[in-house]
Amino acid sequence: MALTGLSAHAAGYDDKAMQVKEIRLSNGLTVWINEDHSLPKVFGAVVVKAGAADSPNTGIAHYFEHMMFKGTDKIGTVDYEKERPWLDSISAKYDQLAQTADEATRRQIQADINRLGAKAAEYAIPNEFSNLVSRYGGSGLNAATSLDYTVYYNTFLPQYVDQWASLNSERLVSPVFRLFQSELETVYEEKSMYSDNVLMSAYERVMENFFGGTPYAYPIIGSTESLKNPRLSEMQSFYDRYYVAGNMALILAGDVCADSIMPLLERTFGRIRAGEAPVRSEFTPVSLASQPEVRLRIPYPIVKGELMAFRTPPHGHADEAALDIAVRLLTNNFGSGKFDSISNNGGALMATAMTAALKDAGITFVAGVPSLPFGSRKKLMRRCMEQVDKVKNGDFGDSDLQALKMEAGRELKRKLEDADKRGWMMVEAYGNGEESWAEYLAREQAVENVSRDDVMRVARKYFNNEYMDFVKKYGSYPSDKVSQPGYKPMPAKNITAQSAYAAMLDSMGHKDVEPRIIDFDRDASRISLGRMAELYAVKNNVNDVFTLQLIYHKGKVADPRLGVLESYIDALGTDSLTSQQLRRALQNVGSTLGFSAGNNSFTISMQGFERNLEPSLRLLAHFLSSVKPDKKQMSELKRAWRLNDMAFVKDNSSIAKAALSKIVYSDKSAYLNRVSVGDVKKMKPEELVSLFDSLQNVQLSVVYCGSRDAASVGQEVSRLLPVDKACESYADTYKPLMQYDAPAVYILDNPKARQTVVATYTPLAPLSYQGGRTCLQLWSRYFGGDMSSVMFQDLRELRSFAYYAYGTTELPSPVLHADAPVGFTTMMGTQADKTMEAVATLDSLFACMPVRDKNMSDARRSMLNGINNGYPSFRSIGQTIALYRAQGYKADPDAALAESLKTVTDEDVYDYYNKNVKGRPYILIIVGDKSKLDMQKLSKYGKITELKLEEIYRM
Repeated sequence: MALTGLSAHAAGYDDKAMQVKEIRLSNGLTVWINEDHSLPKVFGAVVVKAGAADSPNTGIAHYFEHMMFKGTDKIGTVDYEKERPWLDSISAKYDQLAQTADEATRRQIQADINRLGAKAAEYAIPNEFSNLVSRYGGSGLNAATSLDYTVYYNTFLPQYVDQWASLNSERLVSPVFRLFQSELETVYEEKSMYSDNVLMSAYERVMENFFGGTPYAYPIIGSTESLKNPRLSEMQSFYDRYYVAGNMALILAGDVCADSIMPLLERTFGRIRAGEAPVRSEFTPVSLASQPEVRLRIPYPIVKGELMAFRTPPHGHADEAALDIAVRLLTNNFGSGKFDSISNNGGALMATAMTAALKDAGITFVAGVPSLPFGSRKKLMRRCMEQVDKVKNGDFGDSDLQALKMEAGRELKRKLEDADKRGWMMVEAYGNGEESWAEYLAREQAVENVSRDDVMRVARKYFNNEYMDFVKKYGSYPSDKVSQPGYKPMPAKNITAQSAYAAMLDSMGHKDVEPRIIDFDRDASRISLGRMAELYAVKNNVNDVFTLQLIYHKGKVADPRLGVLESYIDALGTDSLTSQQLRRALQNVGSTLGFSAGNNSFTISMQGFERNLEPSLRLLAHFLSSVKPDKKQMSELKRAWRLNDMAFVKDNSSIAKAALSKIVYSDKSAYLNRVSVGDVKKMKPEELVSLFDSLQNVQLSVVYCGSRDAASVGQEVSRLLPVDKACESYADTYKPLMQYDAPAVYILDNPKARQTVVATYTPLAPLSYQGGRTCLQLWSRYFGGDMSSVMFQDLRELRSFAYYAYGTTELPSPVLHADAPVGFTTMMGTQADKTMEAVATLDSLFACMPVRDKNMSDARRSMLNGINNGYPSFRSIGQTIALYRAQGYKADPDAALAESLKTVTDEDVYDYYNKNVKGRPYILIIVGDKSKLDMQKLSKYGKITELKLEEIYRM
C-alpha cells in the first residue's frame, strides 16, 4: 500500500471534513477518502475510466453497466458450477447470432438462446446483489455510463462498511453475465424511451455531426443494429481490458475513518485484478471550416432556432478557466450576461451560451430562439455574435470580471460543503482524468487568477470562424423499430433463495443503529417575526455562503396563476432599476435571486456571501416593494407559454402523467388546474404584479442558513424585509382522491409513441392510525418500491416488459386529513407490442401477489435506510422543517414511521393486502399506440373510455 497524496483542501477551508486522502492499494487501485462525520452515512462509488467512447456505437459500456447488477460466481447463484455450462452455451449462441443475417435462422438461434437461458435461470437468484445492498444499509443504488467513464454508486450506513466493501469488490472481481437475454430486452426498452424524447433525438444529431469521425459521435446506448447483435465474448473482452485496478478508483465520502479502514480495503478491493489503464487512442476531429449548415429536425411548429457549436478545449486544459468566465460574461446565474440582456429586453425567447468539456474534446454552444411568431433567427444570432465580439474586444467592466470570478468561487464552495456533493465531485474529477484531488481543486480554483487578457485571448481563440451551424427545421427523425422476440419469461425458481455468499455476509458483525431523525427544536432555531411569519435559522460552520428563502405558504393548487408569476417575475425590474440594472446590482454584491412556484408554496430564494447579507437584503426588499410591470416581457411570456404546450404534446411520458393525474384528482389535477394559453393572453402585466404584492400577505416561513446567529438574522430580516405584511393564515390545499366503485380502462392514443406507458390507480380506504399507514407504506415498498420489489422483479427482471416499473402511495397529511381516503398508483414504460402482456402480468400481481418473506424483510430495511440516508444536509434542513410544520406536523413524521416499523409484522402487511388491495377494483390507464392494443382483451379489465388531450391537459 503506497501513499501517493496527502490531504488537499479548497482555499478558505481548514476543516478536516474538506480534506481528501489519496491512497493507492497494492494492486494499483486508486482510493480517495473524504472523512466527514457530520451525518451517519457514507457515499460510496467505484469509477471506471471506460465509457461509451471506448466502445463507440456498440453500447457495450452501457450494457456492461447493466450486467454488473446480475451478480458474480458467488452472488446471485445457487450453484455456479452447474449454471456455468449453460451460460457458456448462451455466449456461443450470441456469437453465432451476430454472424447470421438470415431472419429465419436468427429466429431459431434466438429461440435456442431463450431455451438455454431458461435452463441457466434455474440456478440464478434475481436481484440478489441489490437485495443485499439494501439489507446492509444501502439506498440509492444505481450506476451511470457517460462518454468517458462509468460509475457505480449508492449511500450506506457506516456500520455496514465491511459488507459494503465485500459486496462492491466482489462484483468487480468475478462478474457473471447471467440473465443476459432479458436484460438486453430491458436496454431495448430504455432506447425506446429515449426515442420518444424529441430533444434527445436532436441532441444526438448535434453530437453525431459535430464529433463526426470520433468516438464522441455516437449515442451512449449504442445503435439499434449493435443491440440486435450483441456478443458476450466482446463484453468479456471489454471487462478484461478496462476493469483493471489501474483504471479504477474507489470513492468514499462521509462517516468513515480514513486510517482504520485501509486494511479492510486492501482485503477487499485489493483483490481486484491488477493492470495498467489502457491508453485511449488519440483522435483528430474533422475540421469545421466550410462545413455545410445542418438542419436539425424538431417537431415544434412556428418556433425558429439556431445553434452554433464551437470547438473548445477538453477537460483539464489550461484555457478552461478563462473560457468559463468568457461564457459567464454571456450567460450567468445573475441574469446579467450580455446574452441575458437580449432576453431580458424582450428580444428573444432564449439567447444563451454553454460549454461542456469532455475528457478528450470540448464543445461550446451559442444558441438562440427568436420571439414568436415573427422574430428573425438571423438577426438574433447576429446580435449574439456582436455580444461575443464585445467579449473578444474586452468590452466588459472590471467589476463584471471580479463578480463572475466570485460567482465561480461561490459555486465551488457550495459543491464542497457536504459529503454527498464532495463525493460526486471526486467521481467527476477521477472520471475526467484528473491524477489527484489536489490537481482537480487547483484547476477549479484557477479561475481566481483569470485576467481580462486571458478572457479576451480565449474568446478570440475559440469563438472563431470554425464552427458548425445547426438550424431548426420542422420535422421528426424516424425511430428504429424493434419487435418483441416472443421470449418466454425466465423461471422464478430461486427468487427467494439465498447464496452461500449472502449467508457469509450475515455472519459478519455489525451494530444496529437507530436511524437519525430530524429534531424540530434542535436542528433549527425558530423565531417569530410577526403574527404570520417565522424564521428558521440553521448554522453554517462550513463556508461564508448564506442562503435565504422566503416561503409563502400558498401555491399553484390555491391559485394556478402563481405558475405564470414564477416565469414572469424573474424578468422584471423595479420603479428605479431596469431588470438588467437590478441583476447587475445583485452581481456586484455576489448574490443571486430565484423564484419557484410549487403546489403548496411559492419560494423566493437568494444566495450570496455572508459579508454582503445586508446589501443583498436591501436589494430584495426594494424588489419586493417596487417591482414594476413590463409589457414587453409579458408579450414574451405569452409566447413562451405556447411553447410549453408544444413541448407537452410531444412527450409521451408527460402525457401519461397528466392522464394518471386526471384519474386520481379529476378536475383538481395540476394539468387541468393550470392557466391556459388563452388565459395568459388575456392577462395584463399589472395583474401579475398585483398577485405578487398580495402573495406577500400570506403566511411566511423565512429560512436562513449562514454563519450568523438566529437572533441577529431575525432582527435584520424584520428591519429590512416586509415580513409584517404576512397576515393571511396558511390555506389548506388538500386535493381529495377520486373514488371508483368499478374497474375501468382509459386509453389515450398516441400513434407516434414507440413506448407505451401503463399506469394504474387503486383507491383505498382511509387509514387514520399509524400502524395502518405503515402497513400501506411497507406494502407499497414491497410491491413497487425498488429493485427488490415485486413489480421490478416480475415485470422487468423475469419478463423484460419494462425499463421502469414502480408503485407509490397517495397519502394525505395524517395531521390535517387523517380520515381522508388514500390510494396507490403504479407506472411502467413498455415497448408498444409488449403492452398487452405487461398489462396482464401486472393484473395477475394485483390479483395474486407473490409472497416473498425475504423481500419483505429487505423492503423493511430499505425504508429504514431511506430514513437515515435521506436525512437532509445542513443547507436543506430548515426548509424541510418549515414545510413539515405547514402540513401540521409537530415532529418528523419519519420518527413515527421508524417506531411503527418495529411492531408491524410481515403478517400485518400481507393481511393489509388481502383485505384492502386484493380484488379491489382499480383504474387502468394506457398512453401509446392504440393500434398495438387488443381492445377485446382490454375490455375484461373494465369499461373502456378513450381520452383526448384536452380532457387531461388545459391547453
